[in-house]
Amino acid sequence: MIRGALVALAAFFALTTGTAFADTANVAIQSGAFVSDQVSVLAGDTVSWQNQSLQTHTVTARDGSFGSPHIGLGGGFSQAFPAAGSFAYYCQIHPFMTGEVDAYDVLLHGPTQPVTSGDQIALDGRASAGVSTVEIQADTGSGFADVATAAVDGTGAFHASVTATSSAQYRALAGAGVSPSVQVAVIDRSLVVHASRRGHGRGGDLVRVHVVPNDPGAIVVLQIDKRERFGWWPSQRRKLDSTSSAVFHAPAGARARVVLTLPDGWTPVITGAAMRLPR
Repeated sequence: MIRGALVALAAFFALTTGTAFADTANVAIQSGAFVSDQVSVLAGDTVSWQNQSLQTHTVTARDGSFGSPHIGLGGGFSQAFPAAGSFAYYCQIHPFMTGEVDAYDVLLHGPTQPVTSGDQIALDGRASAGVSTVEIQADTGSGFADVATAAVDGTGAFHASVTATSSAQYRALAGAGVSPSVQVAVIDRSLVVHASRRGHGRGGDLVRVHVVPNDPGAIVVLQIDKRERFGWWPSQRRKLDSTSSAVFHAPAGARARVVLTLPDGWTPVITGAAMRLPR
């Protein structure tokens, strides 16, 4: 009875004193390649490979520390990585198929899209068991410096928020452990948008946009809120002229907004405020 109580108490103590929950990273085995061929995991995590090709493959460590049997279509193989380190592997049947697992004592994640200057950058990650706080550092070109401290919860997770001032690389430190760096792009741009009735008795409106600082050639998109399609839809695309300006012809009375995008014309950099055009 006493022994059972002690076991239960020990289990409760482990759950409430920062034991990190292990996670699983999935890698697809396709015809001729591991996808992704590089994965970053927290020490203690597991990597699971799943064969999605008609060919038979193996997952074999270069140093011989682990290895799978032959894996057919639909089969899989899993391997835990209890300690930090880099682990290269390959397929014995197709030696040109290679991959790598990088295990760290701390991992950091940040936004994958550009952030506007002045906004908050949300950074989150996981740390190994026993870590109570992590330091967040930023490097804008002159070396890493501390910018925030984050508390680690009982699952090993942590969250931090820093103000975006310029593009930088961020990393997290937990004791001697250092996470891979995360690049965050900061865009120092603003949109000036004006709408007016189109002249010469023609219906609709003119929407004029100017981007500051000047960014000639950048892509801006006029989006219209279409209730029948449950959201914002691109209506027109323009390249900013030599004065960093563009003009759209929009339907009168529509609810519209202008978005500055990356060169692909889709990925938003700055989203302007929604406005109701005059009728």
